[in-house]
Amino acid sequence: MKNILITFNEVYLNETSIVTSKKESKYLDKYIDYIYKDELANEDSYEQAEAQFLKTSLLILYKKTGNYHPEIYFGGDLTSQLFVSHQVGMQLDSSFVGVYSACATLILSMILSSIFVSNKIVNNSISFTSSNYGSAERQFRYPLDYGGQKKDTTTITSTGAVSCLISNKKSEIRITKATIGKIEDISWSDALDMGSPMAYAAYRTIKSHFENTKTTNRDYDLILTGDLSSLGSKVLIDLFKYEGIELYNHLDCGKILFGEDKRYFCGGSGCACIGIVGFSYLKKMIEEGNYKKVLLVGTGSLHSKISVDQKEDIPLVSHCIELEVLYDLSK
Repeated sequence: MKNILITFNEVYLNETSIVTSKKESKYLDKYIDYIYKDELANEDSYEQAEAQFLKTSLLILYKKTGNYHPEIYFGGDLTSQLFVSHQVGMQLDSSFVGVYSACATLILSMILSSIFVSNKIVNNSISFTSSNYGSAERQFRYPLDYGGQKKDTTTITSTGAVSCLISNKKSEIRITKATIGKIEDISWSDALDMGSPMAYAAYRTIKSHFENTKTTNRDYDLILTGDLSSLGSKVLIDLFKYEGIELYNHLDCGKILFGEDKRYFCGGSGCACIGIVGFSYLKKMIEEGNYKKVLLVGTGSLHSKISVDQKEDIPLVSHCIELEVLYDLSK
């Protein structure tokens, strides 16, 4: 069975909001809406800080769009039972659907928003996600005070929150298609190298999207993956190269986020990673007029602390969403 392809009718990405800590802003500060000095954001815990990042992102999005009462929200994070999203959700006055797909959560949330708008269930929807280095370390590995040594294959969870308004109101970015991925199992249990196995899930989803849309990589100006990192990006390129395809137009958000700074090992990861870099690139491509069609590919490692301790194989997933830039809004 092939992955499901979804085609959308009159769905647009109207606006985005990006909030990060200082370390995520080094290369992208021009496109970030608000920067906190650190992961704690003057809160008592990393979980409360992550909630504050998310609230700030939503408030900025409301102000940008003038829409303080969207019809529905789709969003999630990495904390247990989506605690951060649900905590913020208590303060929202519209329907809310919690979404979990690990670091592919934002893309899946955008797909769900687009389905609701395309089918005229709602006129508008907000998709969001967040992640925090401190809360993710405590959730999946060890508290920061433990000071455990990291492997060279490690990626560093990005601290930030991103949100976007998706509606039937015409704007510069149209959401045209999406592919929902299958859970993949490649008998991989090393949670300290998530980029390599997620590359296989990304490969399967991208390949399925090409087949279902009768396109090739040459039909896209940019194929942007979420957090494969420097190591996983090489794996993805090699997988396509094995089939005779040069994935020359591929970039990875995790690889871009921290640049070549070796303090962050193989690069960035986390739910917010694809939004921080991806939404920044959307703004950049509109300003420069270089891109017409973009494939955003979220990747998720669906493990838990318990499953890793029990050395269970890690379920992997990837979802993608296709965006088209409209330089002439009359079309």
